[in-house]
Order: sequence, then structure tokens, then C-alpha cells
Amino acid sequence: MTAPTQTRKARERAAREQLILDHARHMLAAQGYLDLNLDELARRVEYSKGTLYQHFSSKEDLVMAIAVQGMELRAGLFERAAAFRGSSSRERIQAFSVAAAQFSHEYPDYFEVETLVKIASFAGRASEERQNALGLGVGRCFRAVNAVVHAALAAGDLPADGLPPERIVFAIASVSIGSEIMGRLPALRLLAGIDELAWTVRANQCVLLDGLGWRPLSRDFDMAAVDRRLRAEVFPEATWLQV
Repeated sequence: MTAPTQTRKARERAAREQLILDHARHMLAAQGYLDLNLDELARRVEYSKGTLYQHFSSKEDLVMAIAVQGMELRAGLFERAAAFRGSSSRERIQAFSVAAAQFSHEYPDYFEVETLVKIASFAGRASEERQNALGLGVGRCFRAVNAVVHAALAAGDLPADGLPPERIVFAIASVSIGSEIMGRLPALRLLAGIDELAWTVRANQCVLLDGLGWRPLSRDFDMAAVDRRLRAEVFPEATWLQV
């Protein structure tokens, strides 16, 4: 009789934790991190503030837990992209640009939290358990992209004397996430003349990949045709992808 009781308690704890995370995420989206008040959160979930601390060691730990959930969603999209069988490694890497854009479109709240926890001083205040969980999710994304970079090198699609594979993955992530963050600043979008952010982010990715000498270059293959395949075969929910 002991095991079922423990299992039920575990389920109840998991459900309570998810309730807290859902409310906290909505509050973050509406009010921002500085105005995320734990007393107000406790009132909304109808538990005591002490109960919140049974699940999360600090406000930062709570936000980090939200980021972990978001990273798991991002990793799932990236692993779907990794299954795409394009006719070249350049087509396969294009699948990740669609996956990243789908994440920011479908989960804008998670994207904002993901950006927040990248601040080193913030991450240091979260529990080691949450930090490690976030690292596992990041690792899933990194490995998915890294496998395609290695395949590109093996096929001769990338110059053998260029950047190491892991640096290429880092560069792709930097351009993608950096472009997305900067593109969310209205003044900067106005100055840059950006109307559609997703396409601008993907254009920046193409500039990087072409600059790395990743063949075929963007001008030498039909990217729109690849998008059509990705929409049909991998990401049917990507309604923003007009193909």
C-alpha cells in the first residue's frame, strides 16, 4: 500500500508545481521579472508562500524552472528538425532555422524567459539542479545542430580549414538568438527597416552560412522549395511560413 500512496503524492506534487509554473509564466509575460511578486503568485495559486518555497529555492529558481520547460520545447523542435532528410547538409541546416522561428512564434513567453536566464548573475542564484536541467536541454539542441555540421564537413560542404564544428554551432546560435533579441526592440526594427522579423533572422543566418562557405550557397538552391517540404513533412503547424 505504501508505493501507490507515494506515487499519488508524487503526482499531486507534480501537478501543484505545474500550476505554480503556469501562473508564474503568465505573470512574467504580463508584468515582467521585477514585478513578479511571490505573495501575489501564492494568492493566485491558492497556496501559501511557504508552499512555493517547498518547490523552488528562490524567485530565480522558479524562473529557471520555467526556462527549463521552454528549453525542453525548443529541444523537441530541434530534434524534429534533425530528422529532416534534405538533399544536402545545407538543406538540413535550414530545418533548424524553421525550428528556431517556430519556437519564437509558438512560445514567445518562453523565449523571453530563456533570454532572461542567460544573465550570469541571474543563473547563479538558481539551484544547481535547475541549472543542470537547463544545460541538458541546451545540450540536446547543440548536439542536433552539431551532427549536421559534422555531416557537412564529411561531405565537403564546409571548408576543412574553417572554424571547428562546435564554433560553427555557437556562431549559428549567436546570430539566430541575437537577431531575435535585437529584432524585438521596436526602435531598432524601425531603424533597420525590419517588417517581418522571422525572415530577417533567417536572412542573417544565410549571411553567416554563406560567409562560412557552406555549400550550396543560398543563391544556388531553392530555399523556398525546402521550406515547402519542411512545412509539409516536419512543421505543419508553422502557419507563419508562407510557402
